[in-house]
Amino acid sequence: MRILHVAFENFQDVPGLLSRSHKFFGDEGYLVTMVHSRLGFPEGILLNYPLLSSSSIRFFRKVSGRENVNVLENELRLKIKGETFPQRLFFRVRDMLWLYRLHTPWHRYGLGDFDVYHFDGDVPFIYGDRILKKLKNKHIITHFFGTELRKFGMNPYLKERAELKFTSELDHTVIEPSLIFVPIPFMAEEVTPRKGENKILRVGHSPTRRGAKGTSDILQVVERLKKKIKFEFLLIEGVSHKRCMELKRTCDIGIDQIGSYAGTGYGRSGLEFLALGIPTITEIPERYEGLLPGQPFVKATKENLEDVLYRVLTDPGLRQKKREEGLKWIRDFHHPRQIIKVSQHFV
Repeated sequence: MRILHVAFENFQDVPGLLSRSHKFFGDEGYLVTMVHSRLGFPEGILLNYPLLSSSSIRFFRKVSGRENVNVLENELRLKIKGETFPQRLFFRVRDMLWLYRLHTPWHRYGLGDFDVYHFDGDVPFIYGDRILKKLKNKHIITHFFGTELRKFGMNPYLKERAELKFTSELDHTVIEPSLIFVPIPFMAEEVTPRKGENKILRVGHSPTRRGAKGTSDILQVVERLKKKIKFEFLLIEGVSHKRCMELKRTCDIGIDQIGSYAGTGYGRSGLEFLALGIPTITEIPERYEGLLPGQPFVKATKENLEDVLYRVLTDPGLRQKKREEGLKWIRDFHHPRQIIKVSQHFV
């Protein structure tokens, strides 16, 4: 089979990795992205859509509050995109611009000739159903990552049309219980674990958005704890992914996220720490434990992070135990073949 992955952006190389992983089952995977990768990941067939990442759009998001992606757990509910007339009007105007940009690559690359369409981000090329009607005899999958479903809602046309609806976000299963949870795809085999520890232990934290990861709470805890015990703290942000991994490799302990602000549990950052053989602290509410069998994280909350971090800093046996558990878990549970295997049963 030929499978086309369509994504806003190859963010953290998640859609790209999935598209490449179909080879494990003898199928062909391809990638289409709508905008450039900000972190330099492969872009596949780049549509270069307007009204997504220009400076004017970023300014509009900032002044309109759309940059704030935090949604507290008690506010989680299923929203449908285009619920209001202004939203629908904006989407229709944008669709006209996107269809104009899509016309040439659609024919040049035969984008209507695939067997399976995997929409990583809940947008079937455009907001409306015009393209979906062209794909009426094709298998359709939608896959939610990040804040799109949590903050902005579900595409009404894909809601009705998709045969499979995946999510790799724990709290999305509360928003829409019918979603099938699959782990964030990650190829740990491509990461070489670090060996040994620094003489002065170094703790790392690498937020994409500080507010989403509880960074302010983490920084407060770090400052208090530095008065009790000697260690280094490295805040990694605003760098390329390659540089981010280089800096992570210098750490002995990782902190993924604290709090449930724009997502719950853990993200790509925590997986990278684990793949490097670095014991990692994060907050995973009890209600989601069943979705992560055998998870190796050191669990913490805003209230006990200081005590938990102190324990990890002072217990070399715990660090070694979590290092070994983390490497084993991520190499098995998060391998992309686990996700591809699920979709194979349906198409």
